[in-house]
Amino acid sequence: MNIIYEEEEEEKSSRTTGTALFDPERGTYGSVGNDDEDEPENFFHRAKEISLIGKPNSSRHPRKSLLTSFLGTNQLVSRRSLVNPLQCSFEELDERATLEDIDASIDLIATDVVGANVIRPVKPNRTWLWRQWRGTVLVSGVWNACITVTISVILSIVLPRIGKGSTDLHPFVIEALSAFNVLWKYMLTLSTFILTFFLSQCYALWRNVYNLCRSVQGRTNDFGLLCATHAARDAKGEYTPEARRLLLDIAMAVRLYHAFAYATKARRFRILHTPRALMRMVERGIMTKEMHDAIRKLDISTANRSYAMLEWIMIRWTKGLRDGTLQGGPGLEQTLLEKACMLRSQYGTFGDVLDARIPLAYAHIVQVMVDTLLLCSPFALYSDMGCLCIFASAVLTVFFVGLLDLSKVMLDPLDNEDYLDHMIEMNVGVFIRESNGGSTRFWKGAEYLPQNWV
Repeated sequence: MNIIYEEEEEEKSSRTTGTALFDPERGTYGSVGNDDEDEPENFFHRAKEISLIGKPNSSRHPRKSLLTSFLGTNQLVSRRSLVNPLQCSFEELDERATLEDIDASIDLIATDVVGANVIRPVKPNRTWLWRQWRGTVLVSGVWNACITVTISVILSIVLPRIGKGSTDLHPFVIEALSAFNVLWKYMLTLSTFILTFFLSQCYALWRNVYNLCRSVQGRTNDFGLLCATHAARDAKGEYTPEARRLLLDIAMAVRLYHAFAYATKARRFRILHTPRALMRMVERGIMTKEMHDAIRKLDISTANRSYAMLEWIMIRWTKGLRDGTLQGGPGLEQTLLEKACMLRSQYGTFGDVLDARIPLAYAHIVQVMVDTLLLCSPFALYSDMGCLCIFASAVLTVFFVGLLDLSKVMLDPLDNEDYLDHMIEMNVGVFIRESNGGSTRFWKGAEYLPQNWV
């Protein structure tokens, strides 16, 4: 299919839907454009943490959106049905993405208003839990149960016709079903043990990734705390202009560090690595033009841009220590260096963990074992339960398939696979926005001191 892209109109002003811009003088985010600001929860609900959600056929953006470039339709559909950003080169993403696609991703990182939860909250109330559907294993388990129910219904209709009734089957059929039942019970015991252990391993990986996200966030918060409490002050106890500039520079670099880190690890933010997205981040106040030019000159892969931001932070505070903008001596420098090396190590562990999520042979045997167990369950249960095997096989399928799907979803904590979306989705945008707040939280907290403390 040949796709002709029209030239995209240049947009001289910021988006009219309200754009989060960082004010370098105040160290805060503000909104430009529409004066009617959305409520944070409504805004982030509309964005749905999806980076490629542009409105197709927009009059302001004639280029077709990534969502509809292959369909030629005005209907907004899920990005997962068309394009996987991890399977596209940055050149393809840059060519096919509309300005609205890029802004949709930047909207999710260009503010310090969290506006959402990392994962769906849980209430311990029994009634509330029973009412849940979306985000539970029932979504996949019920549909799989239809298969075993169909097999059970067919058996319940066909087998009685072989003999004189459901309790008077042909002797050969009775012996075959009885033998099958014995074998199936061995399979049931083995499958139950292996599946529960497999689930625990998958949850351990999911929890490990979550802890790494929090650890990375904590180390950059350490940078802000240490620099804010050791920045030079004037006679009034306020930051000197040089100290304020240093804190603002480090805060902006910290925000870019997290944006690039998750753009490398999570496909929903991968578009942020494209050249047009980088330029748009300059226009939106996420980075300065000087930072953009320096990033473009670096002879490194996009995956290493977060490391470059870490190096910039270290160089900036080293300069501050040398010229007296940071006052703490060798002790402060050693602590900062330890925190930086710890951050590098923890971020590097991301790739190590995700590259070896689970051995293929392990996942394969669990899948085959569970599928075999469930497909055989109608035959095995019929000899003991008769027509009631219809209900029993459905219950077994819902729980076994649910546990297996839950395990496999936990192997994809950053939602980079097209499998059971929204069951367990770690909201990466929350980490970025919390880190944005952390980049300025500490120096704002120490901006003014009690007069008798000066």
